[in-house]
Amino acid sequence: MRKTIITIMASTVVLSACGNDKIQQLEEKKSTLKTDNRKLKQEVLDLEDKNKTYKQKESGINSSIKQIKKESTSQFTTQYLKSSTRFINETKTNISSYNKINKNITKFDDEDTKNELENIYQNQKTITKKYKDEMESKSIPKDYKDLHKSMLKLSTGIENVFKDLNEAFNKKDKKGVEKSINQLKSLDNEIGQIK
Repeated sequence: MRKTIITIMASTVVLSACGNDKIQQLEEKKSTLKTDNRKLKQEVLDLEDKNKTYKQKESGINSSIKQIKKESTSQFTTQYLKSSTRFINETKTNISSYNKINKNITKFDDEDTKNELENIYQNQKTITKKYKDEMESKSIPKDYKDLHKSMLKLSTGIENVFKDLNEAFNKKDKKGVEKSINQLKSLDNEIGQIK
């Protein structure tokens, strides 16, 4: 019995010793996990702060983009109004020059009329080219796209009418001259409608 008691006590001591090692290991692991958990919580807080910062930056950038678009539209409006007004005024002046020689338009032998028609056509070509060049590299806001297309169509139309009129006059083609005059009258009405 004595041996049994000694064996039981020795077993208890050995088991107790083994259990303490396991408990100590578990305590160390628990401590390590708590430390890791704190680090991960701090990383989450840092990431949330960065996310807020990036959202603020994104909001600022979006605001800047809106402001730049607004300024760009304003600058385009100024440029467009200047270019289109100049185009219309110069075209009206060119049409006025035509009106001065209109009564001689069927006198095909009149050199002054021939030269003036050639000058009018060349002037209109220059006016149209200047307008197109000024608008060529511009980013046109959607509010102006339809008006810009109309202006391009009108500028090309007027240039072509003066070209056709000049050619018909040089060929002494009375029907061609009359056709060009009628086209010019309808285009002149379009110019009057543009504000």
